[in-house]
Amino acid sequence: MFNFLKGFTDHHKKAIAKLYVASNFSVYDLETELQSFYKKTSQNELTFKRITNGFTVDVDIQNITKKEIITTTRLQLLQNETIIYVVAEHIEIDLSSYQETKKEANFDMRKQTFFKHLQHYLLRLQDDHLYALKNLEQLPFVTSIDLEIQNFIFHVLQEEEYILSILGVSEVNIDTEKYPKLATWHFVLTSDRVFLLVKDAERNFFVVNVSSKNFSIQERTGKDLISSEKISFYTEFMNDTVYTQLLPVVTAKGNRLGVFGDVLANKYHKKEQHLQLASHLFQLQSITSDLLINELKADLIPYLKRLKVVHEQKEAILKVFAKHIPIHKSFGFNLVQVVTDWQLPLSEQRKLLAILQPFQAKGFTTHTISFHEHVHTLFIETEKNAERIFEFNLNFAKHLKNAKRFSDAISIYRMIYASLPDDSITDLLPTKTTNIFNGEGGRQLKVTILEAILEMQQELNEDISEAIHALAELQPLVMTRIEALIIHESQQHKAVIIKEILQAQTLTIENNIPENSYQPIEKKEILQEVVPSCFKEAKGFFDAMNNFIAALNPPDYEAVISFSDRLNTENHPEILQRITAICNALQMEIPECYIGRGTYANAVIGVEGKPSFLIIGNDFLNPKSIRYLEPNALVFLITIELAHMYFEHSKITATDVWRGAADKGFSLVNMLLTVLPFAGNIGTIFGNVSDIEKYGNILQRVEQVANVAEKGKEVKELSEKYNLNPFSKKAATADSSQNLLITSRLMEIVADKVALLFCNDLKAAAKGLLVGTKFYEDYHPLIHQHGIQTFLSQTNAKDEFMHQELIIRLKSLCSFYLSDTFEALKQQLHSS
Repeated sequence: MFNFLKGFTDHHKKAIAKLYVASNFSVYDLETELQSFYKKTSQNELTFKRITNGFTVDVDIQNITKKEIITTTRLQLLQNETIIYVVAEHIEIDLSSYQETKKEANFDMRKQTFFKHLQHYLLRLQDDHLYALKNLEQLPFVTSIDLEIQNFIFHVLQEEEYILSILGVSEVNIDTEKYPKLATWHFVLTSDRVFLLVKDAERNFFVVNVSSKNFSIQERTGKDLISSEKISFYTEFMNDTVYTQLLPVVTAKGNRLGVFGDVLANKYHKKEQHLQLASHLFQLQSITSDLLINELKADLIPYLKRLKVVHEQKEAILKVFAKHIPIHKSFGFNLVQVVTDWQLPLSEQRKLLAILQPFQAKGFTTHTISFHEHVHTLFIETEKNAERIFEFNLNFAKHLKNAKRFSDAISIYRMIYASLPDDSITDLLPTKTTNIFNGEGGRQLKVTILEAILEMQQELNEDISEAIHALAELQPLVMTRIEALIIHESQQHKAVIIKEILQAQTLTIENNIPENSYQPIEKKEILQEVVPSCFKEAKGFFDAMNNFIAALNPPDYEAVISFSDRLNTENHPEILQRITAICNALQMEIPECYIGRGTYANAVIGVEGKPSFLIIGNDFLNPKSIRYLEPNALVFLITIELAHMYFEHSKITATDVWRGAADKGFSLVNMLLTVLPFAGNIGTIFGNVSDIEKYGNILQRVEQVANVAEKGKEVKELSEKYNLNPFSKKAATADSSQNLLITSRLMEIVADKVALLFCNDLKAAAKGLLVGTKFYEDYHPLIHQHGIQTFLSQTNAKDEFMHQELIIRLKSLCSFYLSDTFEALKQQLHSS
C-alpha cells in the first residue's frame, strides 16, 4: 500500500488527497476528465505521462522569462485498489540546464477546483439515482456532509444498493474495538446495510457494520440514546425524531425500500416531489419483493397528496385500480395492506371504496371483496347512524353476493332485515292504483331483502322454507308466492286454501255447526298481536277514539227494535250460542241481537250504547237469499262487529263511522292527533314513515331495483297526498274521506283478524267479506263467471282498482292466516 504521507510535514500533507472509486474503476479514466476541465479553464492541452498504477500531468505551466525558469504544478494520480491518491508538487525547470527542482505544493488539495471537479465526476458515476446525493427533496434523513464523505460512502455501494439515510451521531461507544477519540461519526442506512462511518483526524475512514444489530431508542432530554448489544450512541440535537421514523426501516431489512416509501407516505405527503420519490422507492422494491403490493403503491401514491382522496384525482385513481384489479386476484388484500401501511383514516378508505364500486359487479368481485370487508369492519366499529349503517351493510351484502360468498352475504342481509324500520304502516297505505296482486305496495323493504336471501339460499341448496313463508306472509295475494309455498309441506294446506279462494268462482263452505266454546282471552294481549306493530305501543289509541266518535249519531235503538225480531234460541239458536261463546271469550257483555229488516237486511251492525245491540241482516240468515251465509261465514261478519265494540272502535258500525266522520270534515291528521298521545307515539309513527321512505330510496339506489320505489311509492306520497306530517305547515290537499282511509283500514283489519281467529276458516272469512259488501248483488254474476281474483282486479278508466278496500282486507287476512301469531292465538283460543 502506498504511503505518500511519509516524510511530509503536517502542513504539506494537505497537498495530498484521496478519491474513492469502485473496484472496477481505472485511474486512467480520469485523464479525459482532467483534459476536459483544463481545456475549459485554461485552454491548455495537457500531456499525460503514464506510470505504474497511475499517471502524471503538469498543469498551470508558467514561463518566467526574467528568471529563465518554467514553473508548473505536477499532479500524480496513483491508484491502490479503490483509492486514488492525488499528490501535487511544485516544479521549477531551469531553462539553461533543464534541471527540475521539486517542492511540496503549498495548497490544500481538497479545496482545489480541479479536485472538486473530479469528486463531482466520480459522484455522478457512483450516484444511486435515488435522492440522498443531492437531496433536492430536502428530507431530514440526510445531513449535510462534504464531498469527501459523500465520495467515500457512495463508492462502497454495491450494485442495486441505495442510500436511504446519512445522519450524524455523537458519543459512540463500541465495546469490542477502540476508535480515535477525535473522529467524526455518521450513521448510514442503505437498502441492504446499516453501518457507522468513522473519519479520524488523519482523514482515514473506517466502516463499522452494524447490520445485524437490533437497535432500540430511549428518549432523553436533548439527545436520544440508541443502543444495541455492545454498541450505543446518541443522536444529535434536532434529529432524534428522524431516528424514530427510521427505526421501522432499519428493522425491515428485506423490504427496506418499501418501508422507507411508507415512511414518506405517512410523514412527507404534502409535496409532489416527496410522493414521486415514494413512488420510485416502491417501484424499486417491487423488483426484489412483494411485486404486486409495491407496484400498487407506486402507482397510487402520486394521487394521494396529503393522503387525501380528492375529487380531482378520482379518475386517475380509478385508472390505477382498472390497471391492477383484472390481473391481480389478491388486489383486495393488497389494498388493505396499503391503507394499513399508510395509516389512511376510515374516511379516506371509504372514498377509495366508493371509487371501487364499478368493480363490485360480477367479474372482479372476488378481487376486491377483501378490501370491502376490511372497511366494513372498521365502519361498523365506529358508525352510530342507523341509516348510514343500513346503506353500508346493503352495499357490502350485495358485494358479498356478487362474489358468491353467499353464506356471509346471507348473514349480513339478515342483520339488515333486523335493522329495518317498522314498515307495517305501509300495509295501510296502498292507493287505488296500487296493484297488490302484482306485489306492489306494502312492505317492500322486507320483500327486497328476503328475495336476496332466498336467491342465495337456493344457490347454496339450503332450506328455503323460512324465506318462502316470510315472503308469502308479506305478499299473500301474489300467486307466485303462494305457489312457491305449496311446495313446502308445513304450509301446503294453507297455501292451497289461499290459491283456491283467489281462483274460486263459488266459495263452498261446510254448513256445519261451529264450536260454541272458547278459552277466555285478554283484550290487551290480543290487541298487541292483531294491530300493526307500528301501533302496538300507542297507549290509549282506541280508548281515545271515543272522544272523536261521540259527536256522531248512531241508529236509533227504539226505531230498530220496532221493526226487528230479536234473535233467540227459537229462531237461530246456533248463531246466538256462538255470539254468547265469543262474548264470553272476549269477556264483554252480550249485546241484544236483532234480525235486521229493510234498510238493515243486508248489513251486520254493532252499536255501543245503553243497551249495546247488534243487528244481523235477514238476508244472511235466509237460505233463499243470494246473500245467505253458512254459520261460520256469518259468525265472521258478526265477530267483526263484536270486535269493533270490544275494542271500542266506534259507537256504530265502522262503515258508518267513516262516512259520518267524512261528512263532518274530520281529516286524518286531526283524528290521529286526537287518538295518539302527542308526546308519545305520533312522533314515532310519523318518524317510521319518514324512515321507510329514506330506507326505500337507499335500497333502490344500492340494489338498483325499480320496484322498491315504484311499488312502495305510497310511502313517499303519504306526506304529499295525505299530509300525514302533523308538524307540516302545508295544508292537506286530499279530501277528508281520503284522509280517513288509513285509520279506517287499521280498525277494519284489526277486527277482521279477531273474527278470523274465532271462525278459524279462511274460506268462510273470505266469503263473509264478499257477501257482506253493500253491492254484492251487482258483483255476484261476475264472481260466479270469472272468479274472485278477476272480480277484485277490476279497474276503472283511471286505472284505479274498484275494490281496493276489499283487496287490502283480504291481503291482511291471508297474511295473518299464514303467520305464526295466528297459530299461537288459535291454539290459545281453541284449546280445551
